[in-house]
Amino acid sequence: MAATTGLQLPVEVNFPGQPFLLYFVAVVASASVLGRTAGFVAVAETSVASLLFYDPAYSLKVTHTVDLLAIQIYAVVAALSVEAFCRLVDSALAEKSAAFSAQACLADREVQLGLTRNSEARFRATFDTAAVGVAHIAPDGRWLRVNGALCRILGYAADELLTKSFQDVTYPDDLAADLVQVELMSEGKIDSYNIEKRYLRKDRAIIWVRKTVSCVRKGDGSIDYFVGVIEDISARKQAEKELRENEERFRSSLLQSPLPISLFDDREQILAISQSWLEQSGYSKEELRRIEDWTHRAYGERSGEMLEQIRQIIFMSTEPEVRSAELMIRTKDGRERLWRFLSSALATQFDGRRLFVCVAQDVTDQKAHEEQVRLLMSEINHRAKNMLTLVQAIARQTAARAPEDFIERFTERIQALAANQDLLVRNEWQGVDIEDLVRAQLAHFADLVGSRITVHGSPVRLNAVAAQAIGLALHELATNAGKYGALSVNAGHVDVGWRLDGAIFAMNWTETKGPPVSQPKRQGFGSTVVDPMVRQTVNGEVHLDFIPSGVAWNLTCPAANVLERNTLYNNSPRSVARL
Repeated sequence: MAATTGLQLPVEVNFPGQPFLLYFVAVVASASVLGRTAGFVAVAETSVASLLFYDPAYSLKVTHTVDLLAIQIYAVVAALSVEAFCRLVDSALAEKSAAFSAQACLADREVQLGLTRNSEARFRATFDTAAVGVAHIAPDGRWLRVNGALCRILGYAADELLTKSFQDVTYPDDLAADLVQVELMSEGKIDSYNIEKRYLRKDRAIIWVRKTVSCVRKGDGSIDYFVGVIEDISARKQAEKELRENEERFRSSLLQSPLPISLFDDREQILAISQSWLEQSGYSKEELRRIEDWTHRAYGERSGEMLEQIRQIIFMSTEPEVRSAELMIRTKDGRERLWRFLSSALATQFDGRRLFVCVAQDVTDQKAHEEQVRLLMSEINHRAKNMLTLVQAIARQTAARAPEDFIERFTERIQALAANQDLLVRNEWQGVDIEDLVRAQLAHFADLVGSRITVHGSPVRLNAVAAQAIGLALHELATNAGKYGALSVNAGHVDVGWRLDGAIFAMNWTETKGPPVSQPKRQGFGSTVVDPMVRQTVNGEVHLDFIPSGVAWNLTCPAANVLERNTLYNNSPRSVARL
């Protein structure tokens, strides 16, 4: 405005209104470039500046009314021009903006439509190519939309299935449970549910499925349609059935096993226990629900320690591995029994549990037998050494006292010793009946027993040591009687008897009616056998007398030294006149 005024002041005014021409151009330019507000400011400034061109010149005072009116007309026309021009510009810009907005909206709509088409394509592809059955189901159960997987599961074509409802293909026994869940969804109590049920295929085959159902609701909360996902689980159900059958067979075999067997899990529950376990331990099935029940009853004060050991086995056994142990248990009737346990982990079950099997065996009697065998072997070793020592003594004494007939005498004495051994072996080294011992040593004179030889006495069983010593003594007496004594002549007689007088055992050998006898001039091995050897063996007294009528041999000793242990006897005499 200042520049315009500066240009116009030196110019003479030739016609009224001349100053307003350049001002009007400046006002329009200001409004065009800077907008409505700048145009109105320019109108005000140029109106004031116009005063400089009227009398008095170069003064802001006006002397003529017409000049003031001209300035006012200019201000009004200029202001209206600014407003009209600005409105024209605003209208043009608005039309351009509207056109641009329309184009942008159209482009956005095209984008959204493209996205919608892509989303629909992806949904359709997902729906149709899903590996599991997917369906939209009407509130009344009709199939609204089904995919190929569901058609394959049920054996129907899509158009066939769309004419049916899920009730039509549900196994009758499973329909009620499914409808209960549908009703709960209809009432708004649940929004989804899962169920395992059976369907009837088109070919009437029964299949198992896992069905997951959700719903899409309308604005008022009612159900628009259901969305169902159906998975064929027939193979899994068949595997579970076979597993249950196998478990049942295993359980049946376990329960009827002759060996004690138990089955337990990693939660310390005893799942099964054989009848033999219950019978041998005396406890009932109700008393053995958990492992802790068994340890408490079977181990008493050691129950805590044994329970901790079992828990360690459960914790550490991740693979099948046999663990063994021999433990003393207490049965219900209070007996202590030694059981051998073998335990191992089994495969993990489908529900995540780990199973364990434990096989037990009562080895109490076996261990006792093994101990008995060990003791017997030790005893045999001891007796064999004694026997060899005795044979050595017999050989040495026989050779020293009767070298001229050593073979014959030695053989006879060894045979007598063998006869004793035969009796002991037949009686399993549990002692020898004295009557059998006497008969064995008089076997060479069997035809004389009852006529010239009398055998009598009460039932007595000699222990092995006494039987060997007394048997050898009887052999020497019989041999001497046959060669030199009562049995060497037809009229001779031998009396062999024994008796128990309380705690004293007594035995005698008496010869009569034989040839006259006298004290021998030298002592042979036979005398050693019948006197000092027997006396030392049974810790008793022996009297060997050579009276003219015949030899008399008498033995007395404590009964405990010659009798087999744990044997009851009566003192009634028994006369034996037969072989």
